[in-house]
Amino acid sequence: MDYIAIVALAVFVSTLFLMIRRPRGLRLGYAAGIGAVASLVIGTVSLGQAAQSFLDIWDAALAFLGIIALSVTLDAMGFFRWAALRVVKLARGSGLRLYFYIALLTAAVSILFANDSAVLILTPIVLEIVTCLGIDKRGKLAYLFTAGLIADTAAMPLITSNPINILSADYFKYSFIDHLVFMGPVAVAVLLSSLLLIWLFFRKQIPSTYDLKAAESLTKGKPAISPSLLRITLLTLVTIDIGYVLTSLNRFPVSLVICSGAVFLVAIYWFALKSNGSVNGEKKGLVGLARDINWDIVLFMLSIFIVVQGLETAGVTNVLASALIATSKLPSALGVFGPSMVVTVGASFMNNWPMTILGLLSIHQAAVTGPALTNLVFSNIIGNNLGPHFFPLGSLAIVMWLEIMRRKGVSISLKEYLKVGATLSIAQVAIASAVLWMELTMFGFKLF
Repeated sequence: MDYIAIVALAVFVSTLFLMIRRPRGLRLGYAAGIGAVASLVIGTVSLGQAAQSFLDIWDAALAFLGIIALSVTLDAMGFFRWAALRVVKLARGSGLRLYFYIALLTAAVSILFANDSAVLILTPIVLEIVTCLGIDKRGKLAYLFTAGLIADTAAMPLITSNPINILSADYFKYSFIDHLVFMGPVAVAVLLSSLLLIWLFFRKQIPSTYDLKAAESLTKGKPAISPSLLRITLLTLVTIDIGYVLTSLNRFPVSLVICSGAVFLVAIYWFALKSNGSVNGEKKGLVGLARDINWDIVLFMLSIFIVVQGLETAGVTNVLASALIATSKLPSALGVFGPSMVVTVGASFMNNWPMTILGLLSIHQAAVTGPALTNLVFSNIIGNNLGPHFFPLGSLAIVMWLEIMRRKGVSISLKEYLKVGATLSIAQVAIASAVLWMELTMFGFKLF
């Protein structure tokens, strides 16, 4: 291994260290940014490669910003609180129904607004609700684990459910519909099995009933969102979903649809604020909405892409490509499970963003075609969507989920997390791999 290869590995490991330890509260984007600058200064990545990184990442990054802008605007309007209170009302005092309804709400938000949005917005709402309902600490953990893990699990059926899905689709030039055809059935199987598995873990902690009077007090009074805003919101979301399909057919960047919807809803919010003086009882202006957007993530996305490109110099992509090819040749469904688990291990311990990029570069390096390429493309998606919550550092959504709960006074030990997260992750990858294998072999699905 030559000097540049050793330095590229050193830069990558140092960047991961900064991302994980966050010395002096260093933000995630700045941590990755330091690694990107080091890669360019030292020469493990050229300016031309950095420019190519921007071309590869801009649609996913802009889409993520649009989704977050859409989410914080809907949150300010009271849309998510309205949905959560509807769930409490529909459960009618049953703790078990409340568990399933919270899980389904979280899944819906994750699918439509990405897993990071689901975690950031719904975790505090769920915690507030279960606290108001008088549910004890052990019961709270059941609902919070459900919200966090289902949010990270459900972000798979749509390209827009997770920025890494957009990145993969842009890299290999397949459409929104192509992704849905493959990952839709996988997502349904994984979601249903996850609901059952998480329930098995927490069945003794989920209360049979909760205080109906407390529930009634939550849903009384002024609605969380005005009827007019609710109608506009629902119509906008339907229009955005139609836009996903239309732009996909014409291969336009999906970020344009998301950002257009976000700009429209921000304008509606601003008009309502100016007309009524407040929205949902709050006077948060456009500056307040902008502060709620995670701008740091854009710097992270671009910077980590540059750092990972340096690993090509170190030959890491060649090694990973060989591992993916070798495991994809295993018999039967193991030919899908194998590469998915290779990606899962990497995503769990280095975070799924750098592992997604490594996977894309390695699949390209593998130079396979036809069904073999389709297998590796979606194995990479399975491993990076479901594998990261094997270990808490693997997914930004899980890291944020743990941090939100810590700030709210709910602490979860590594042992407590691994007992559920690691078991669930392996089971999910196995189930997803089995469904993908059936699509490839029994139904003959292929992308290329």
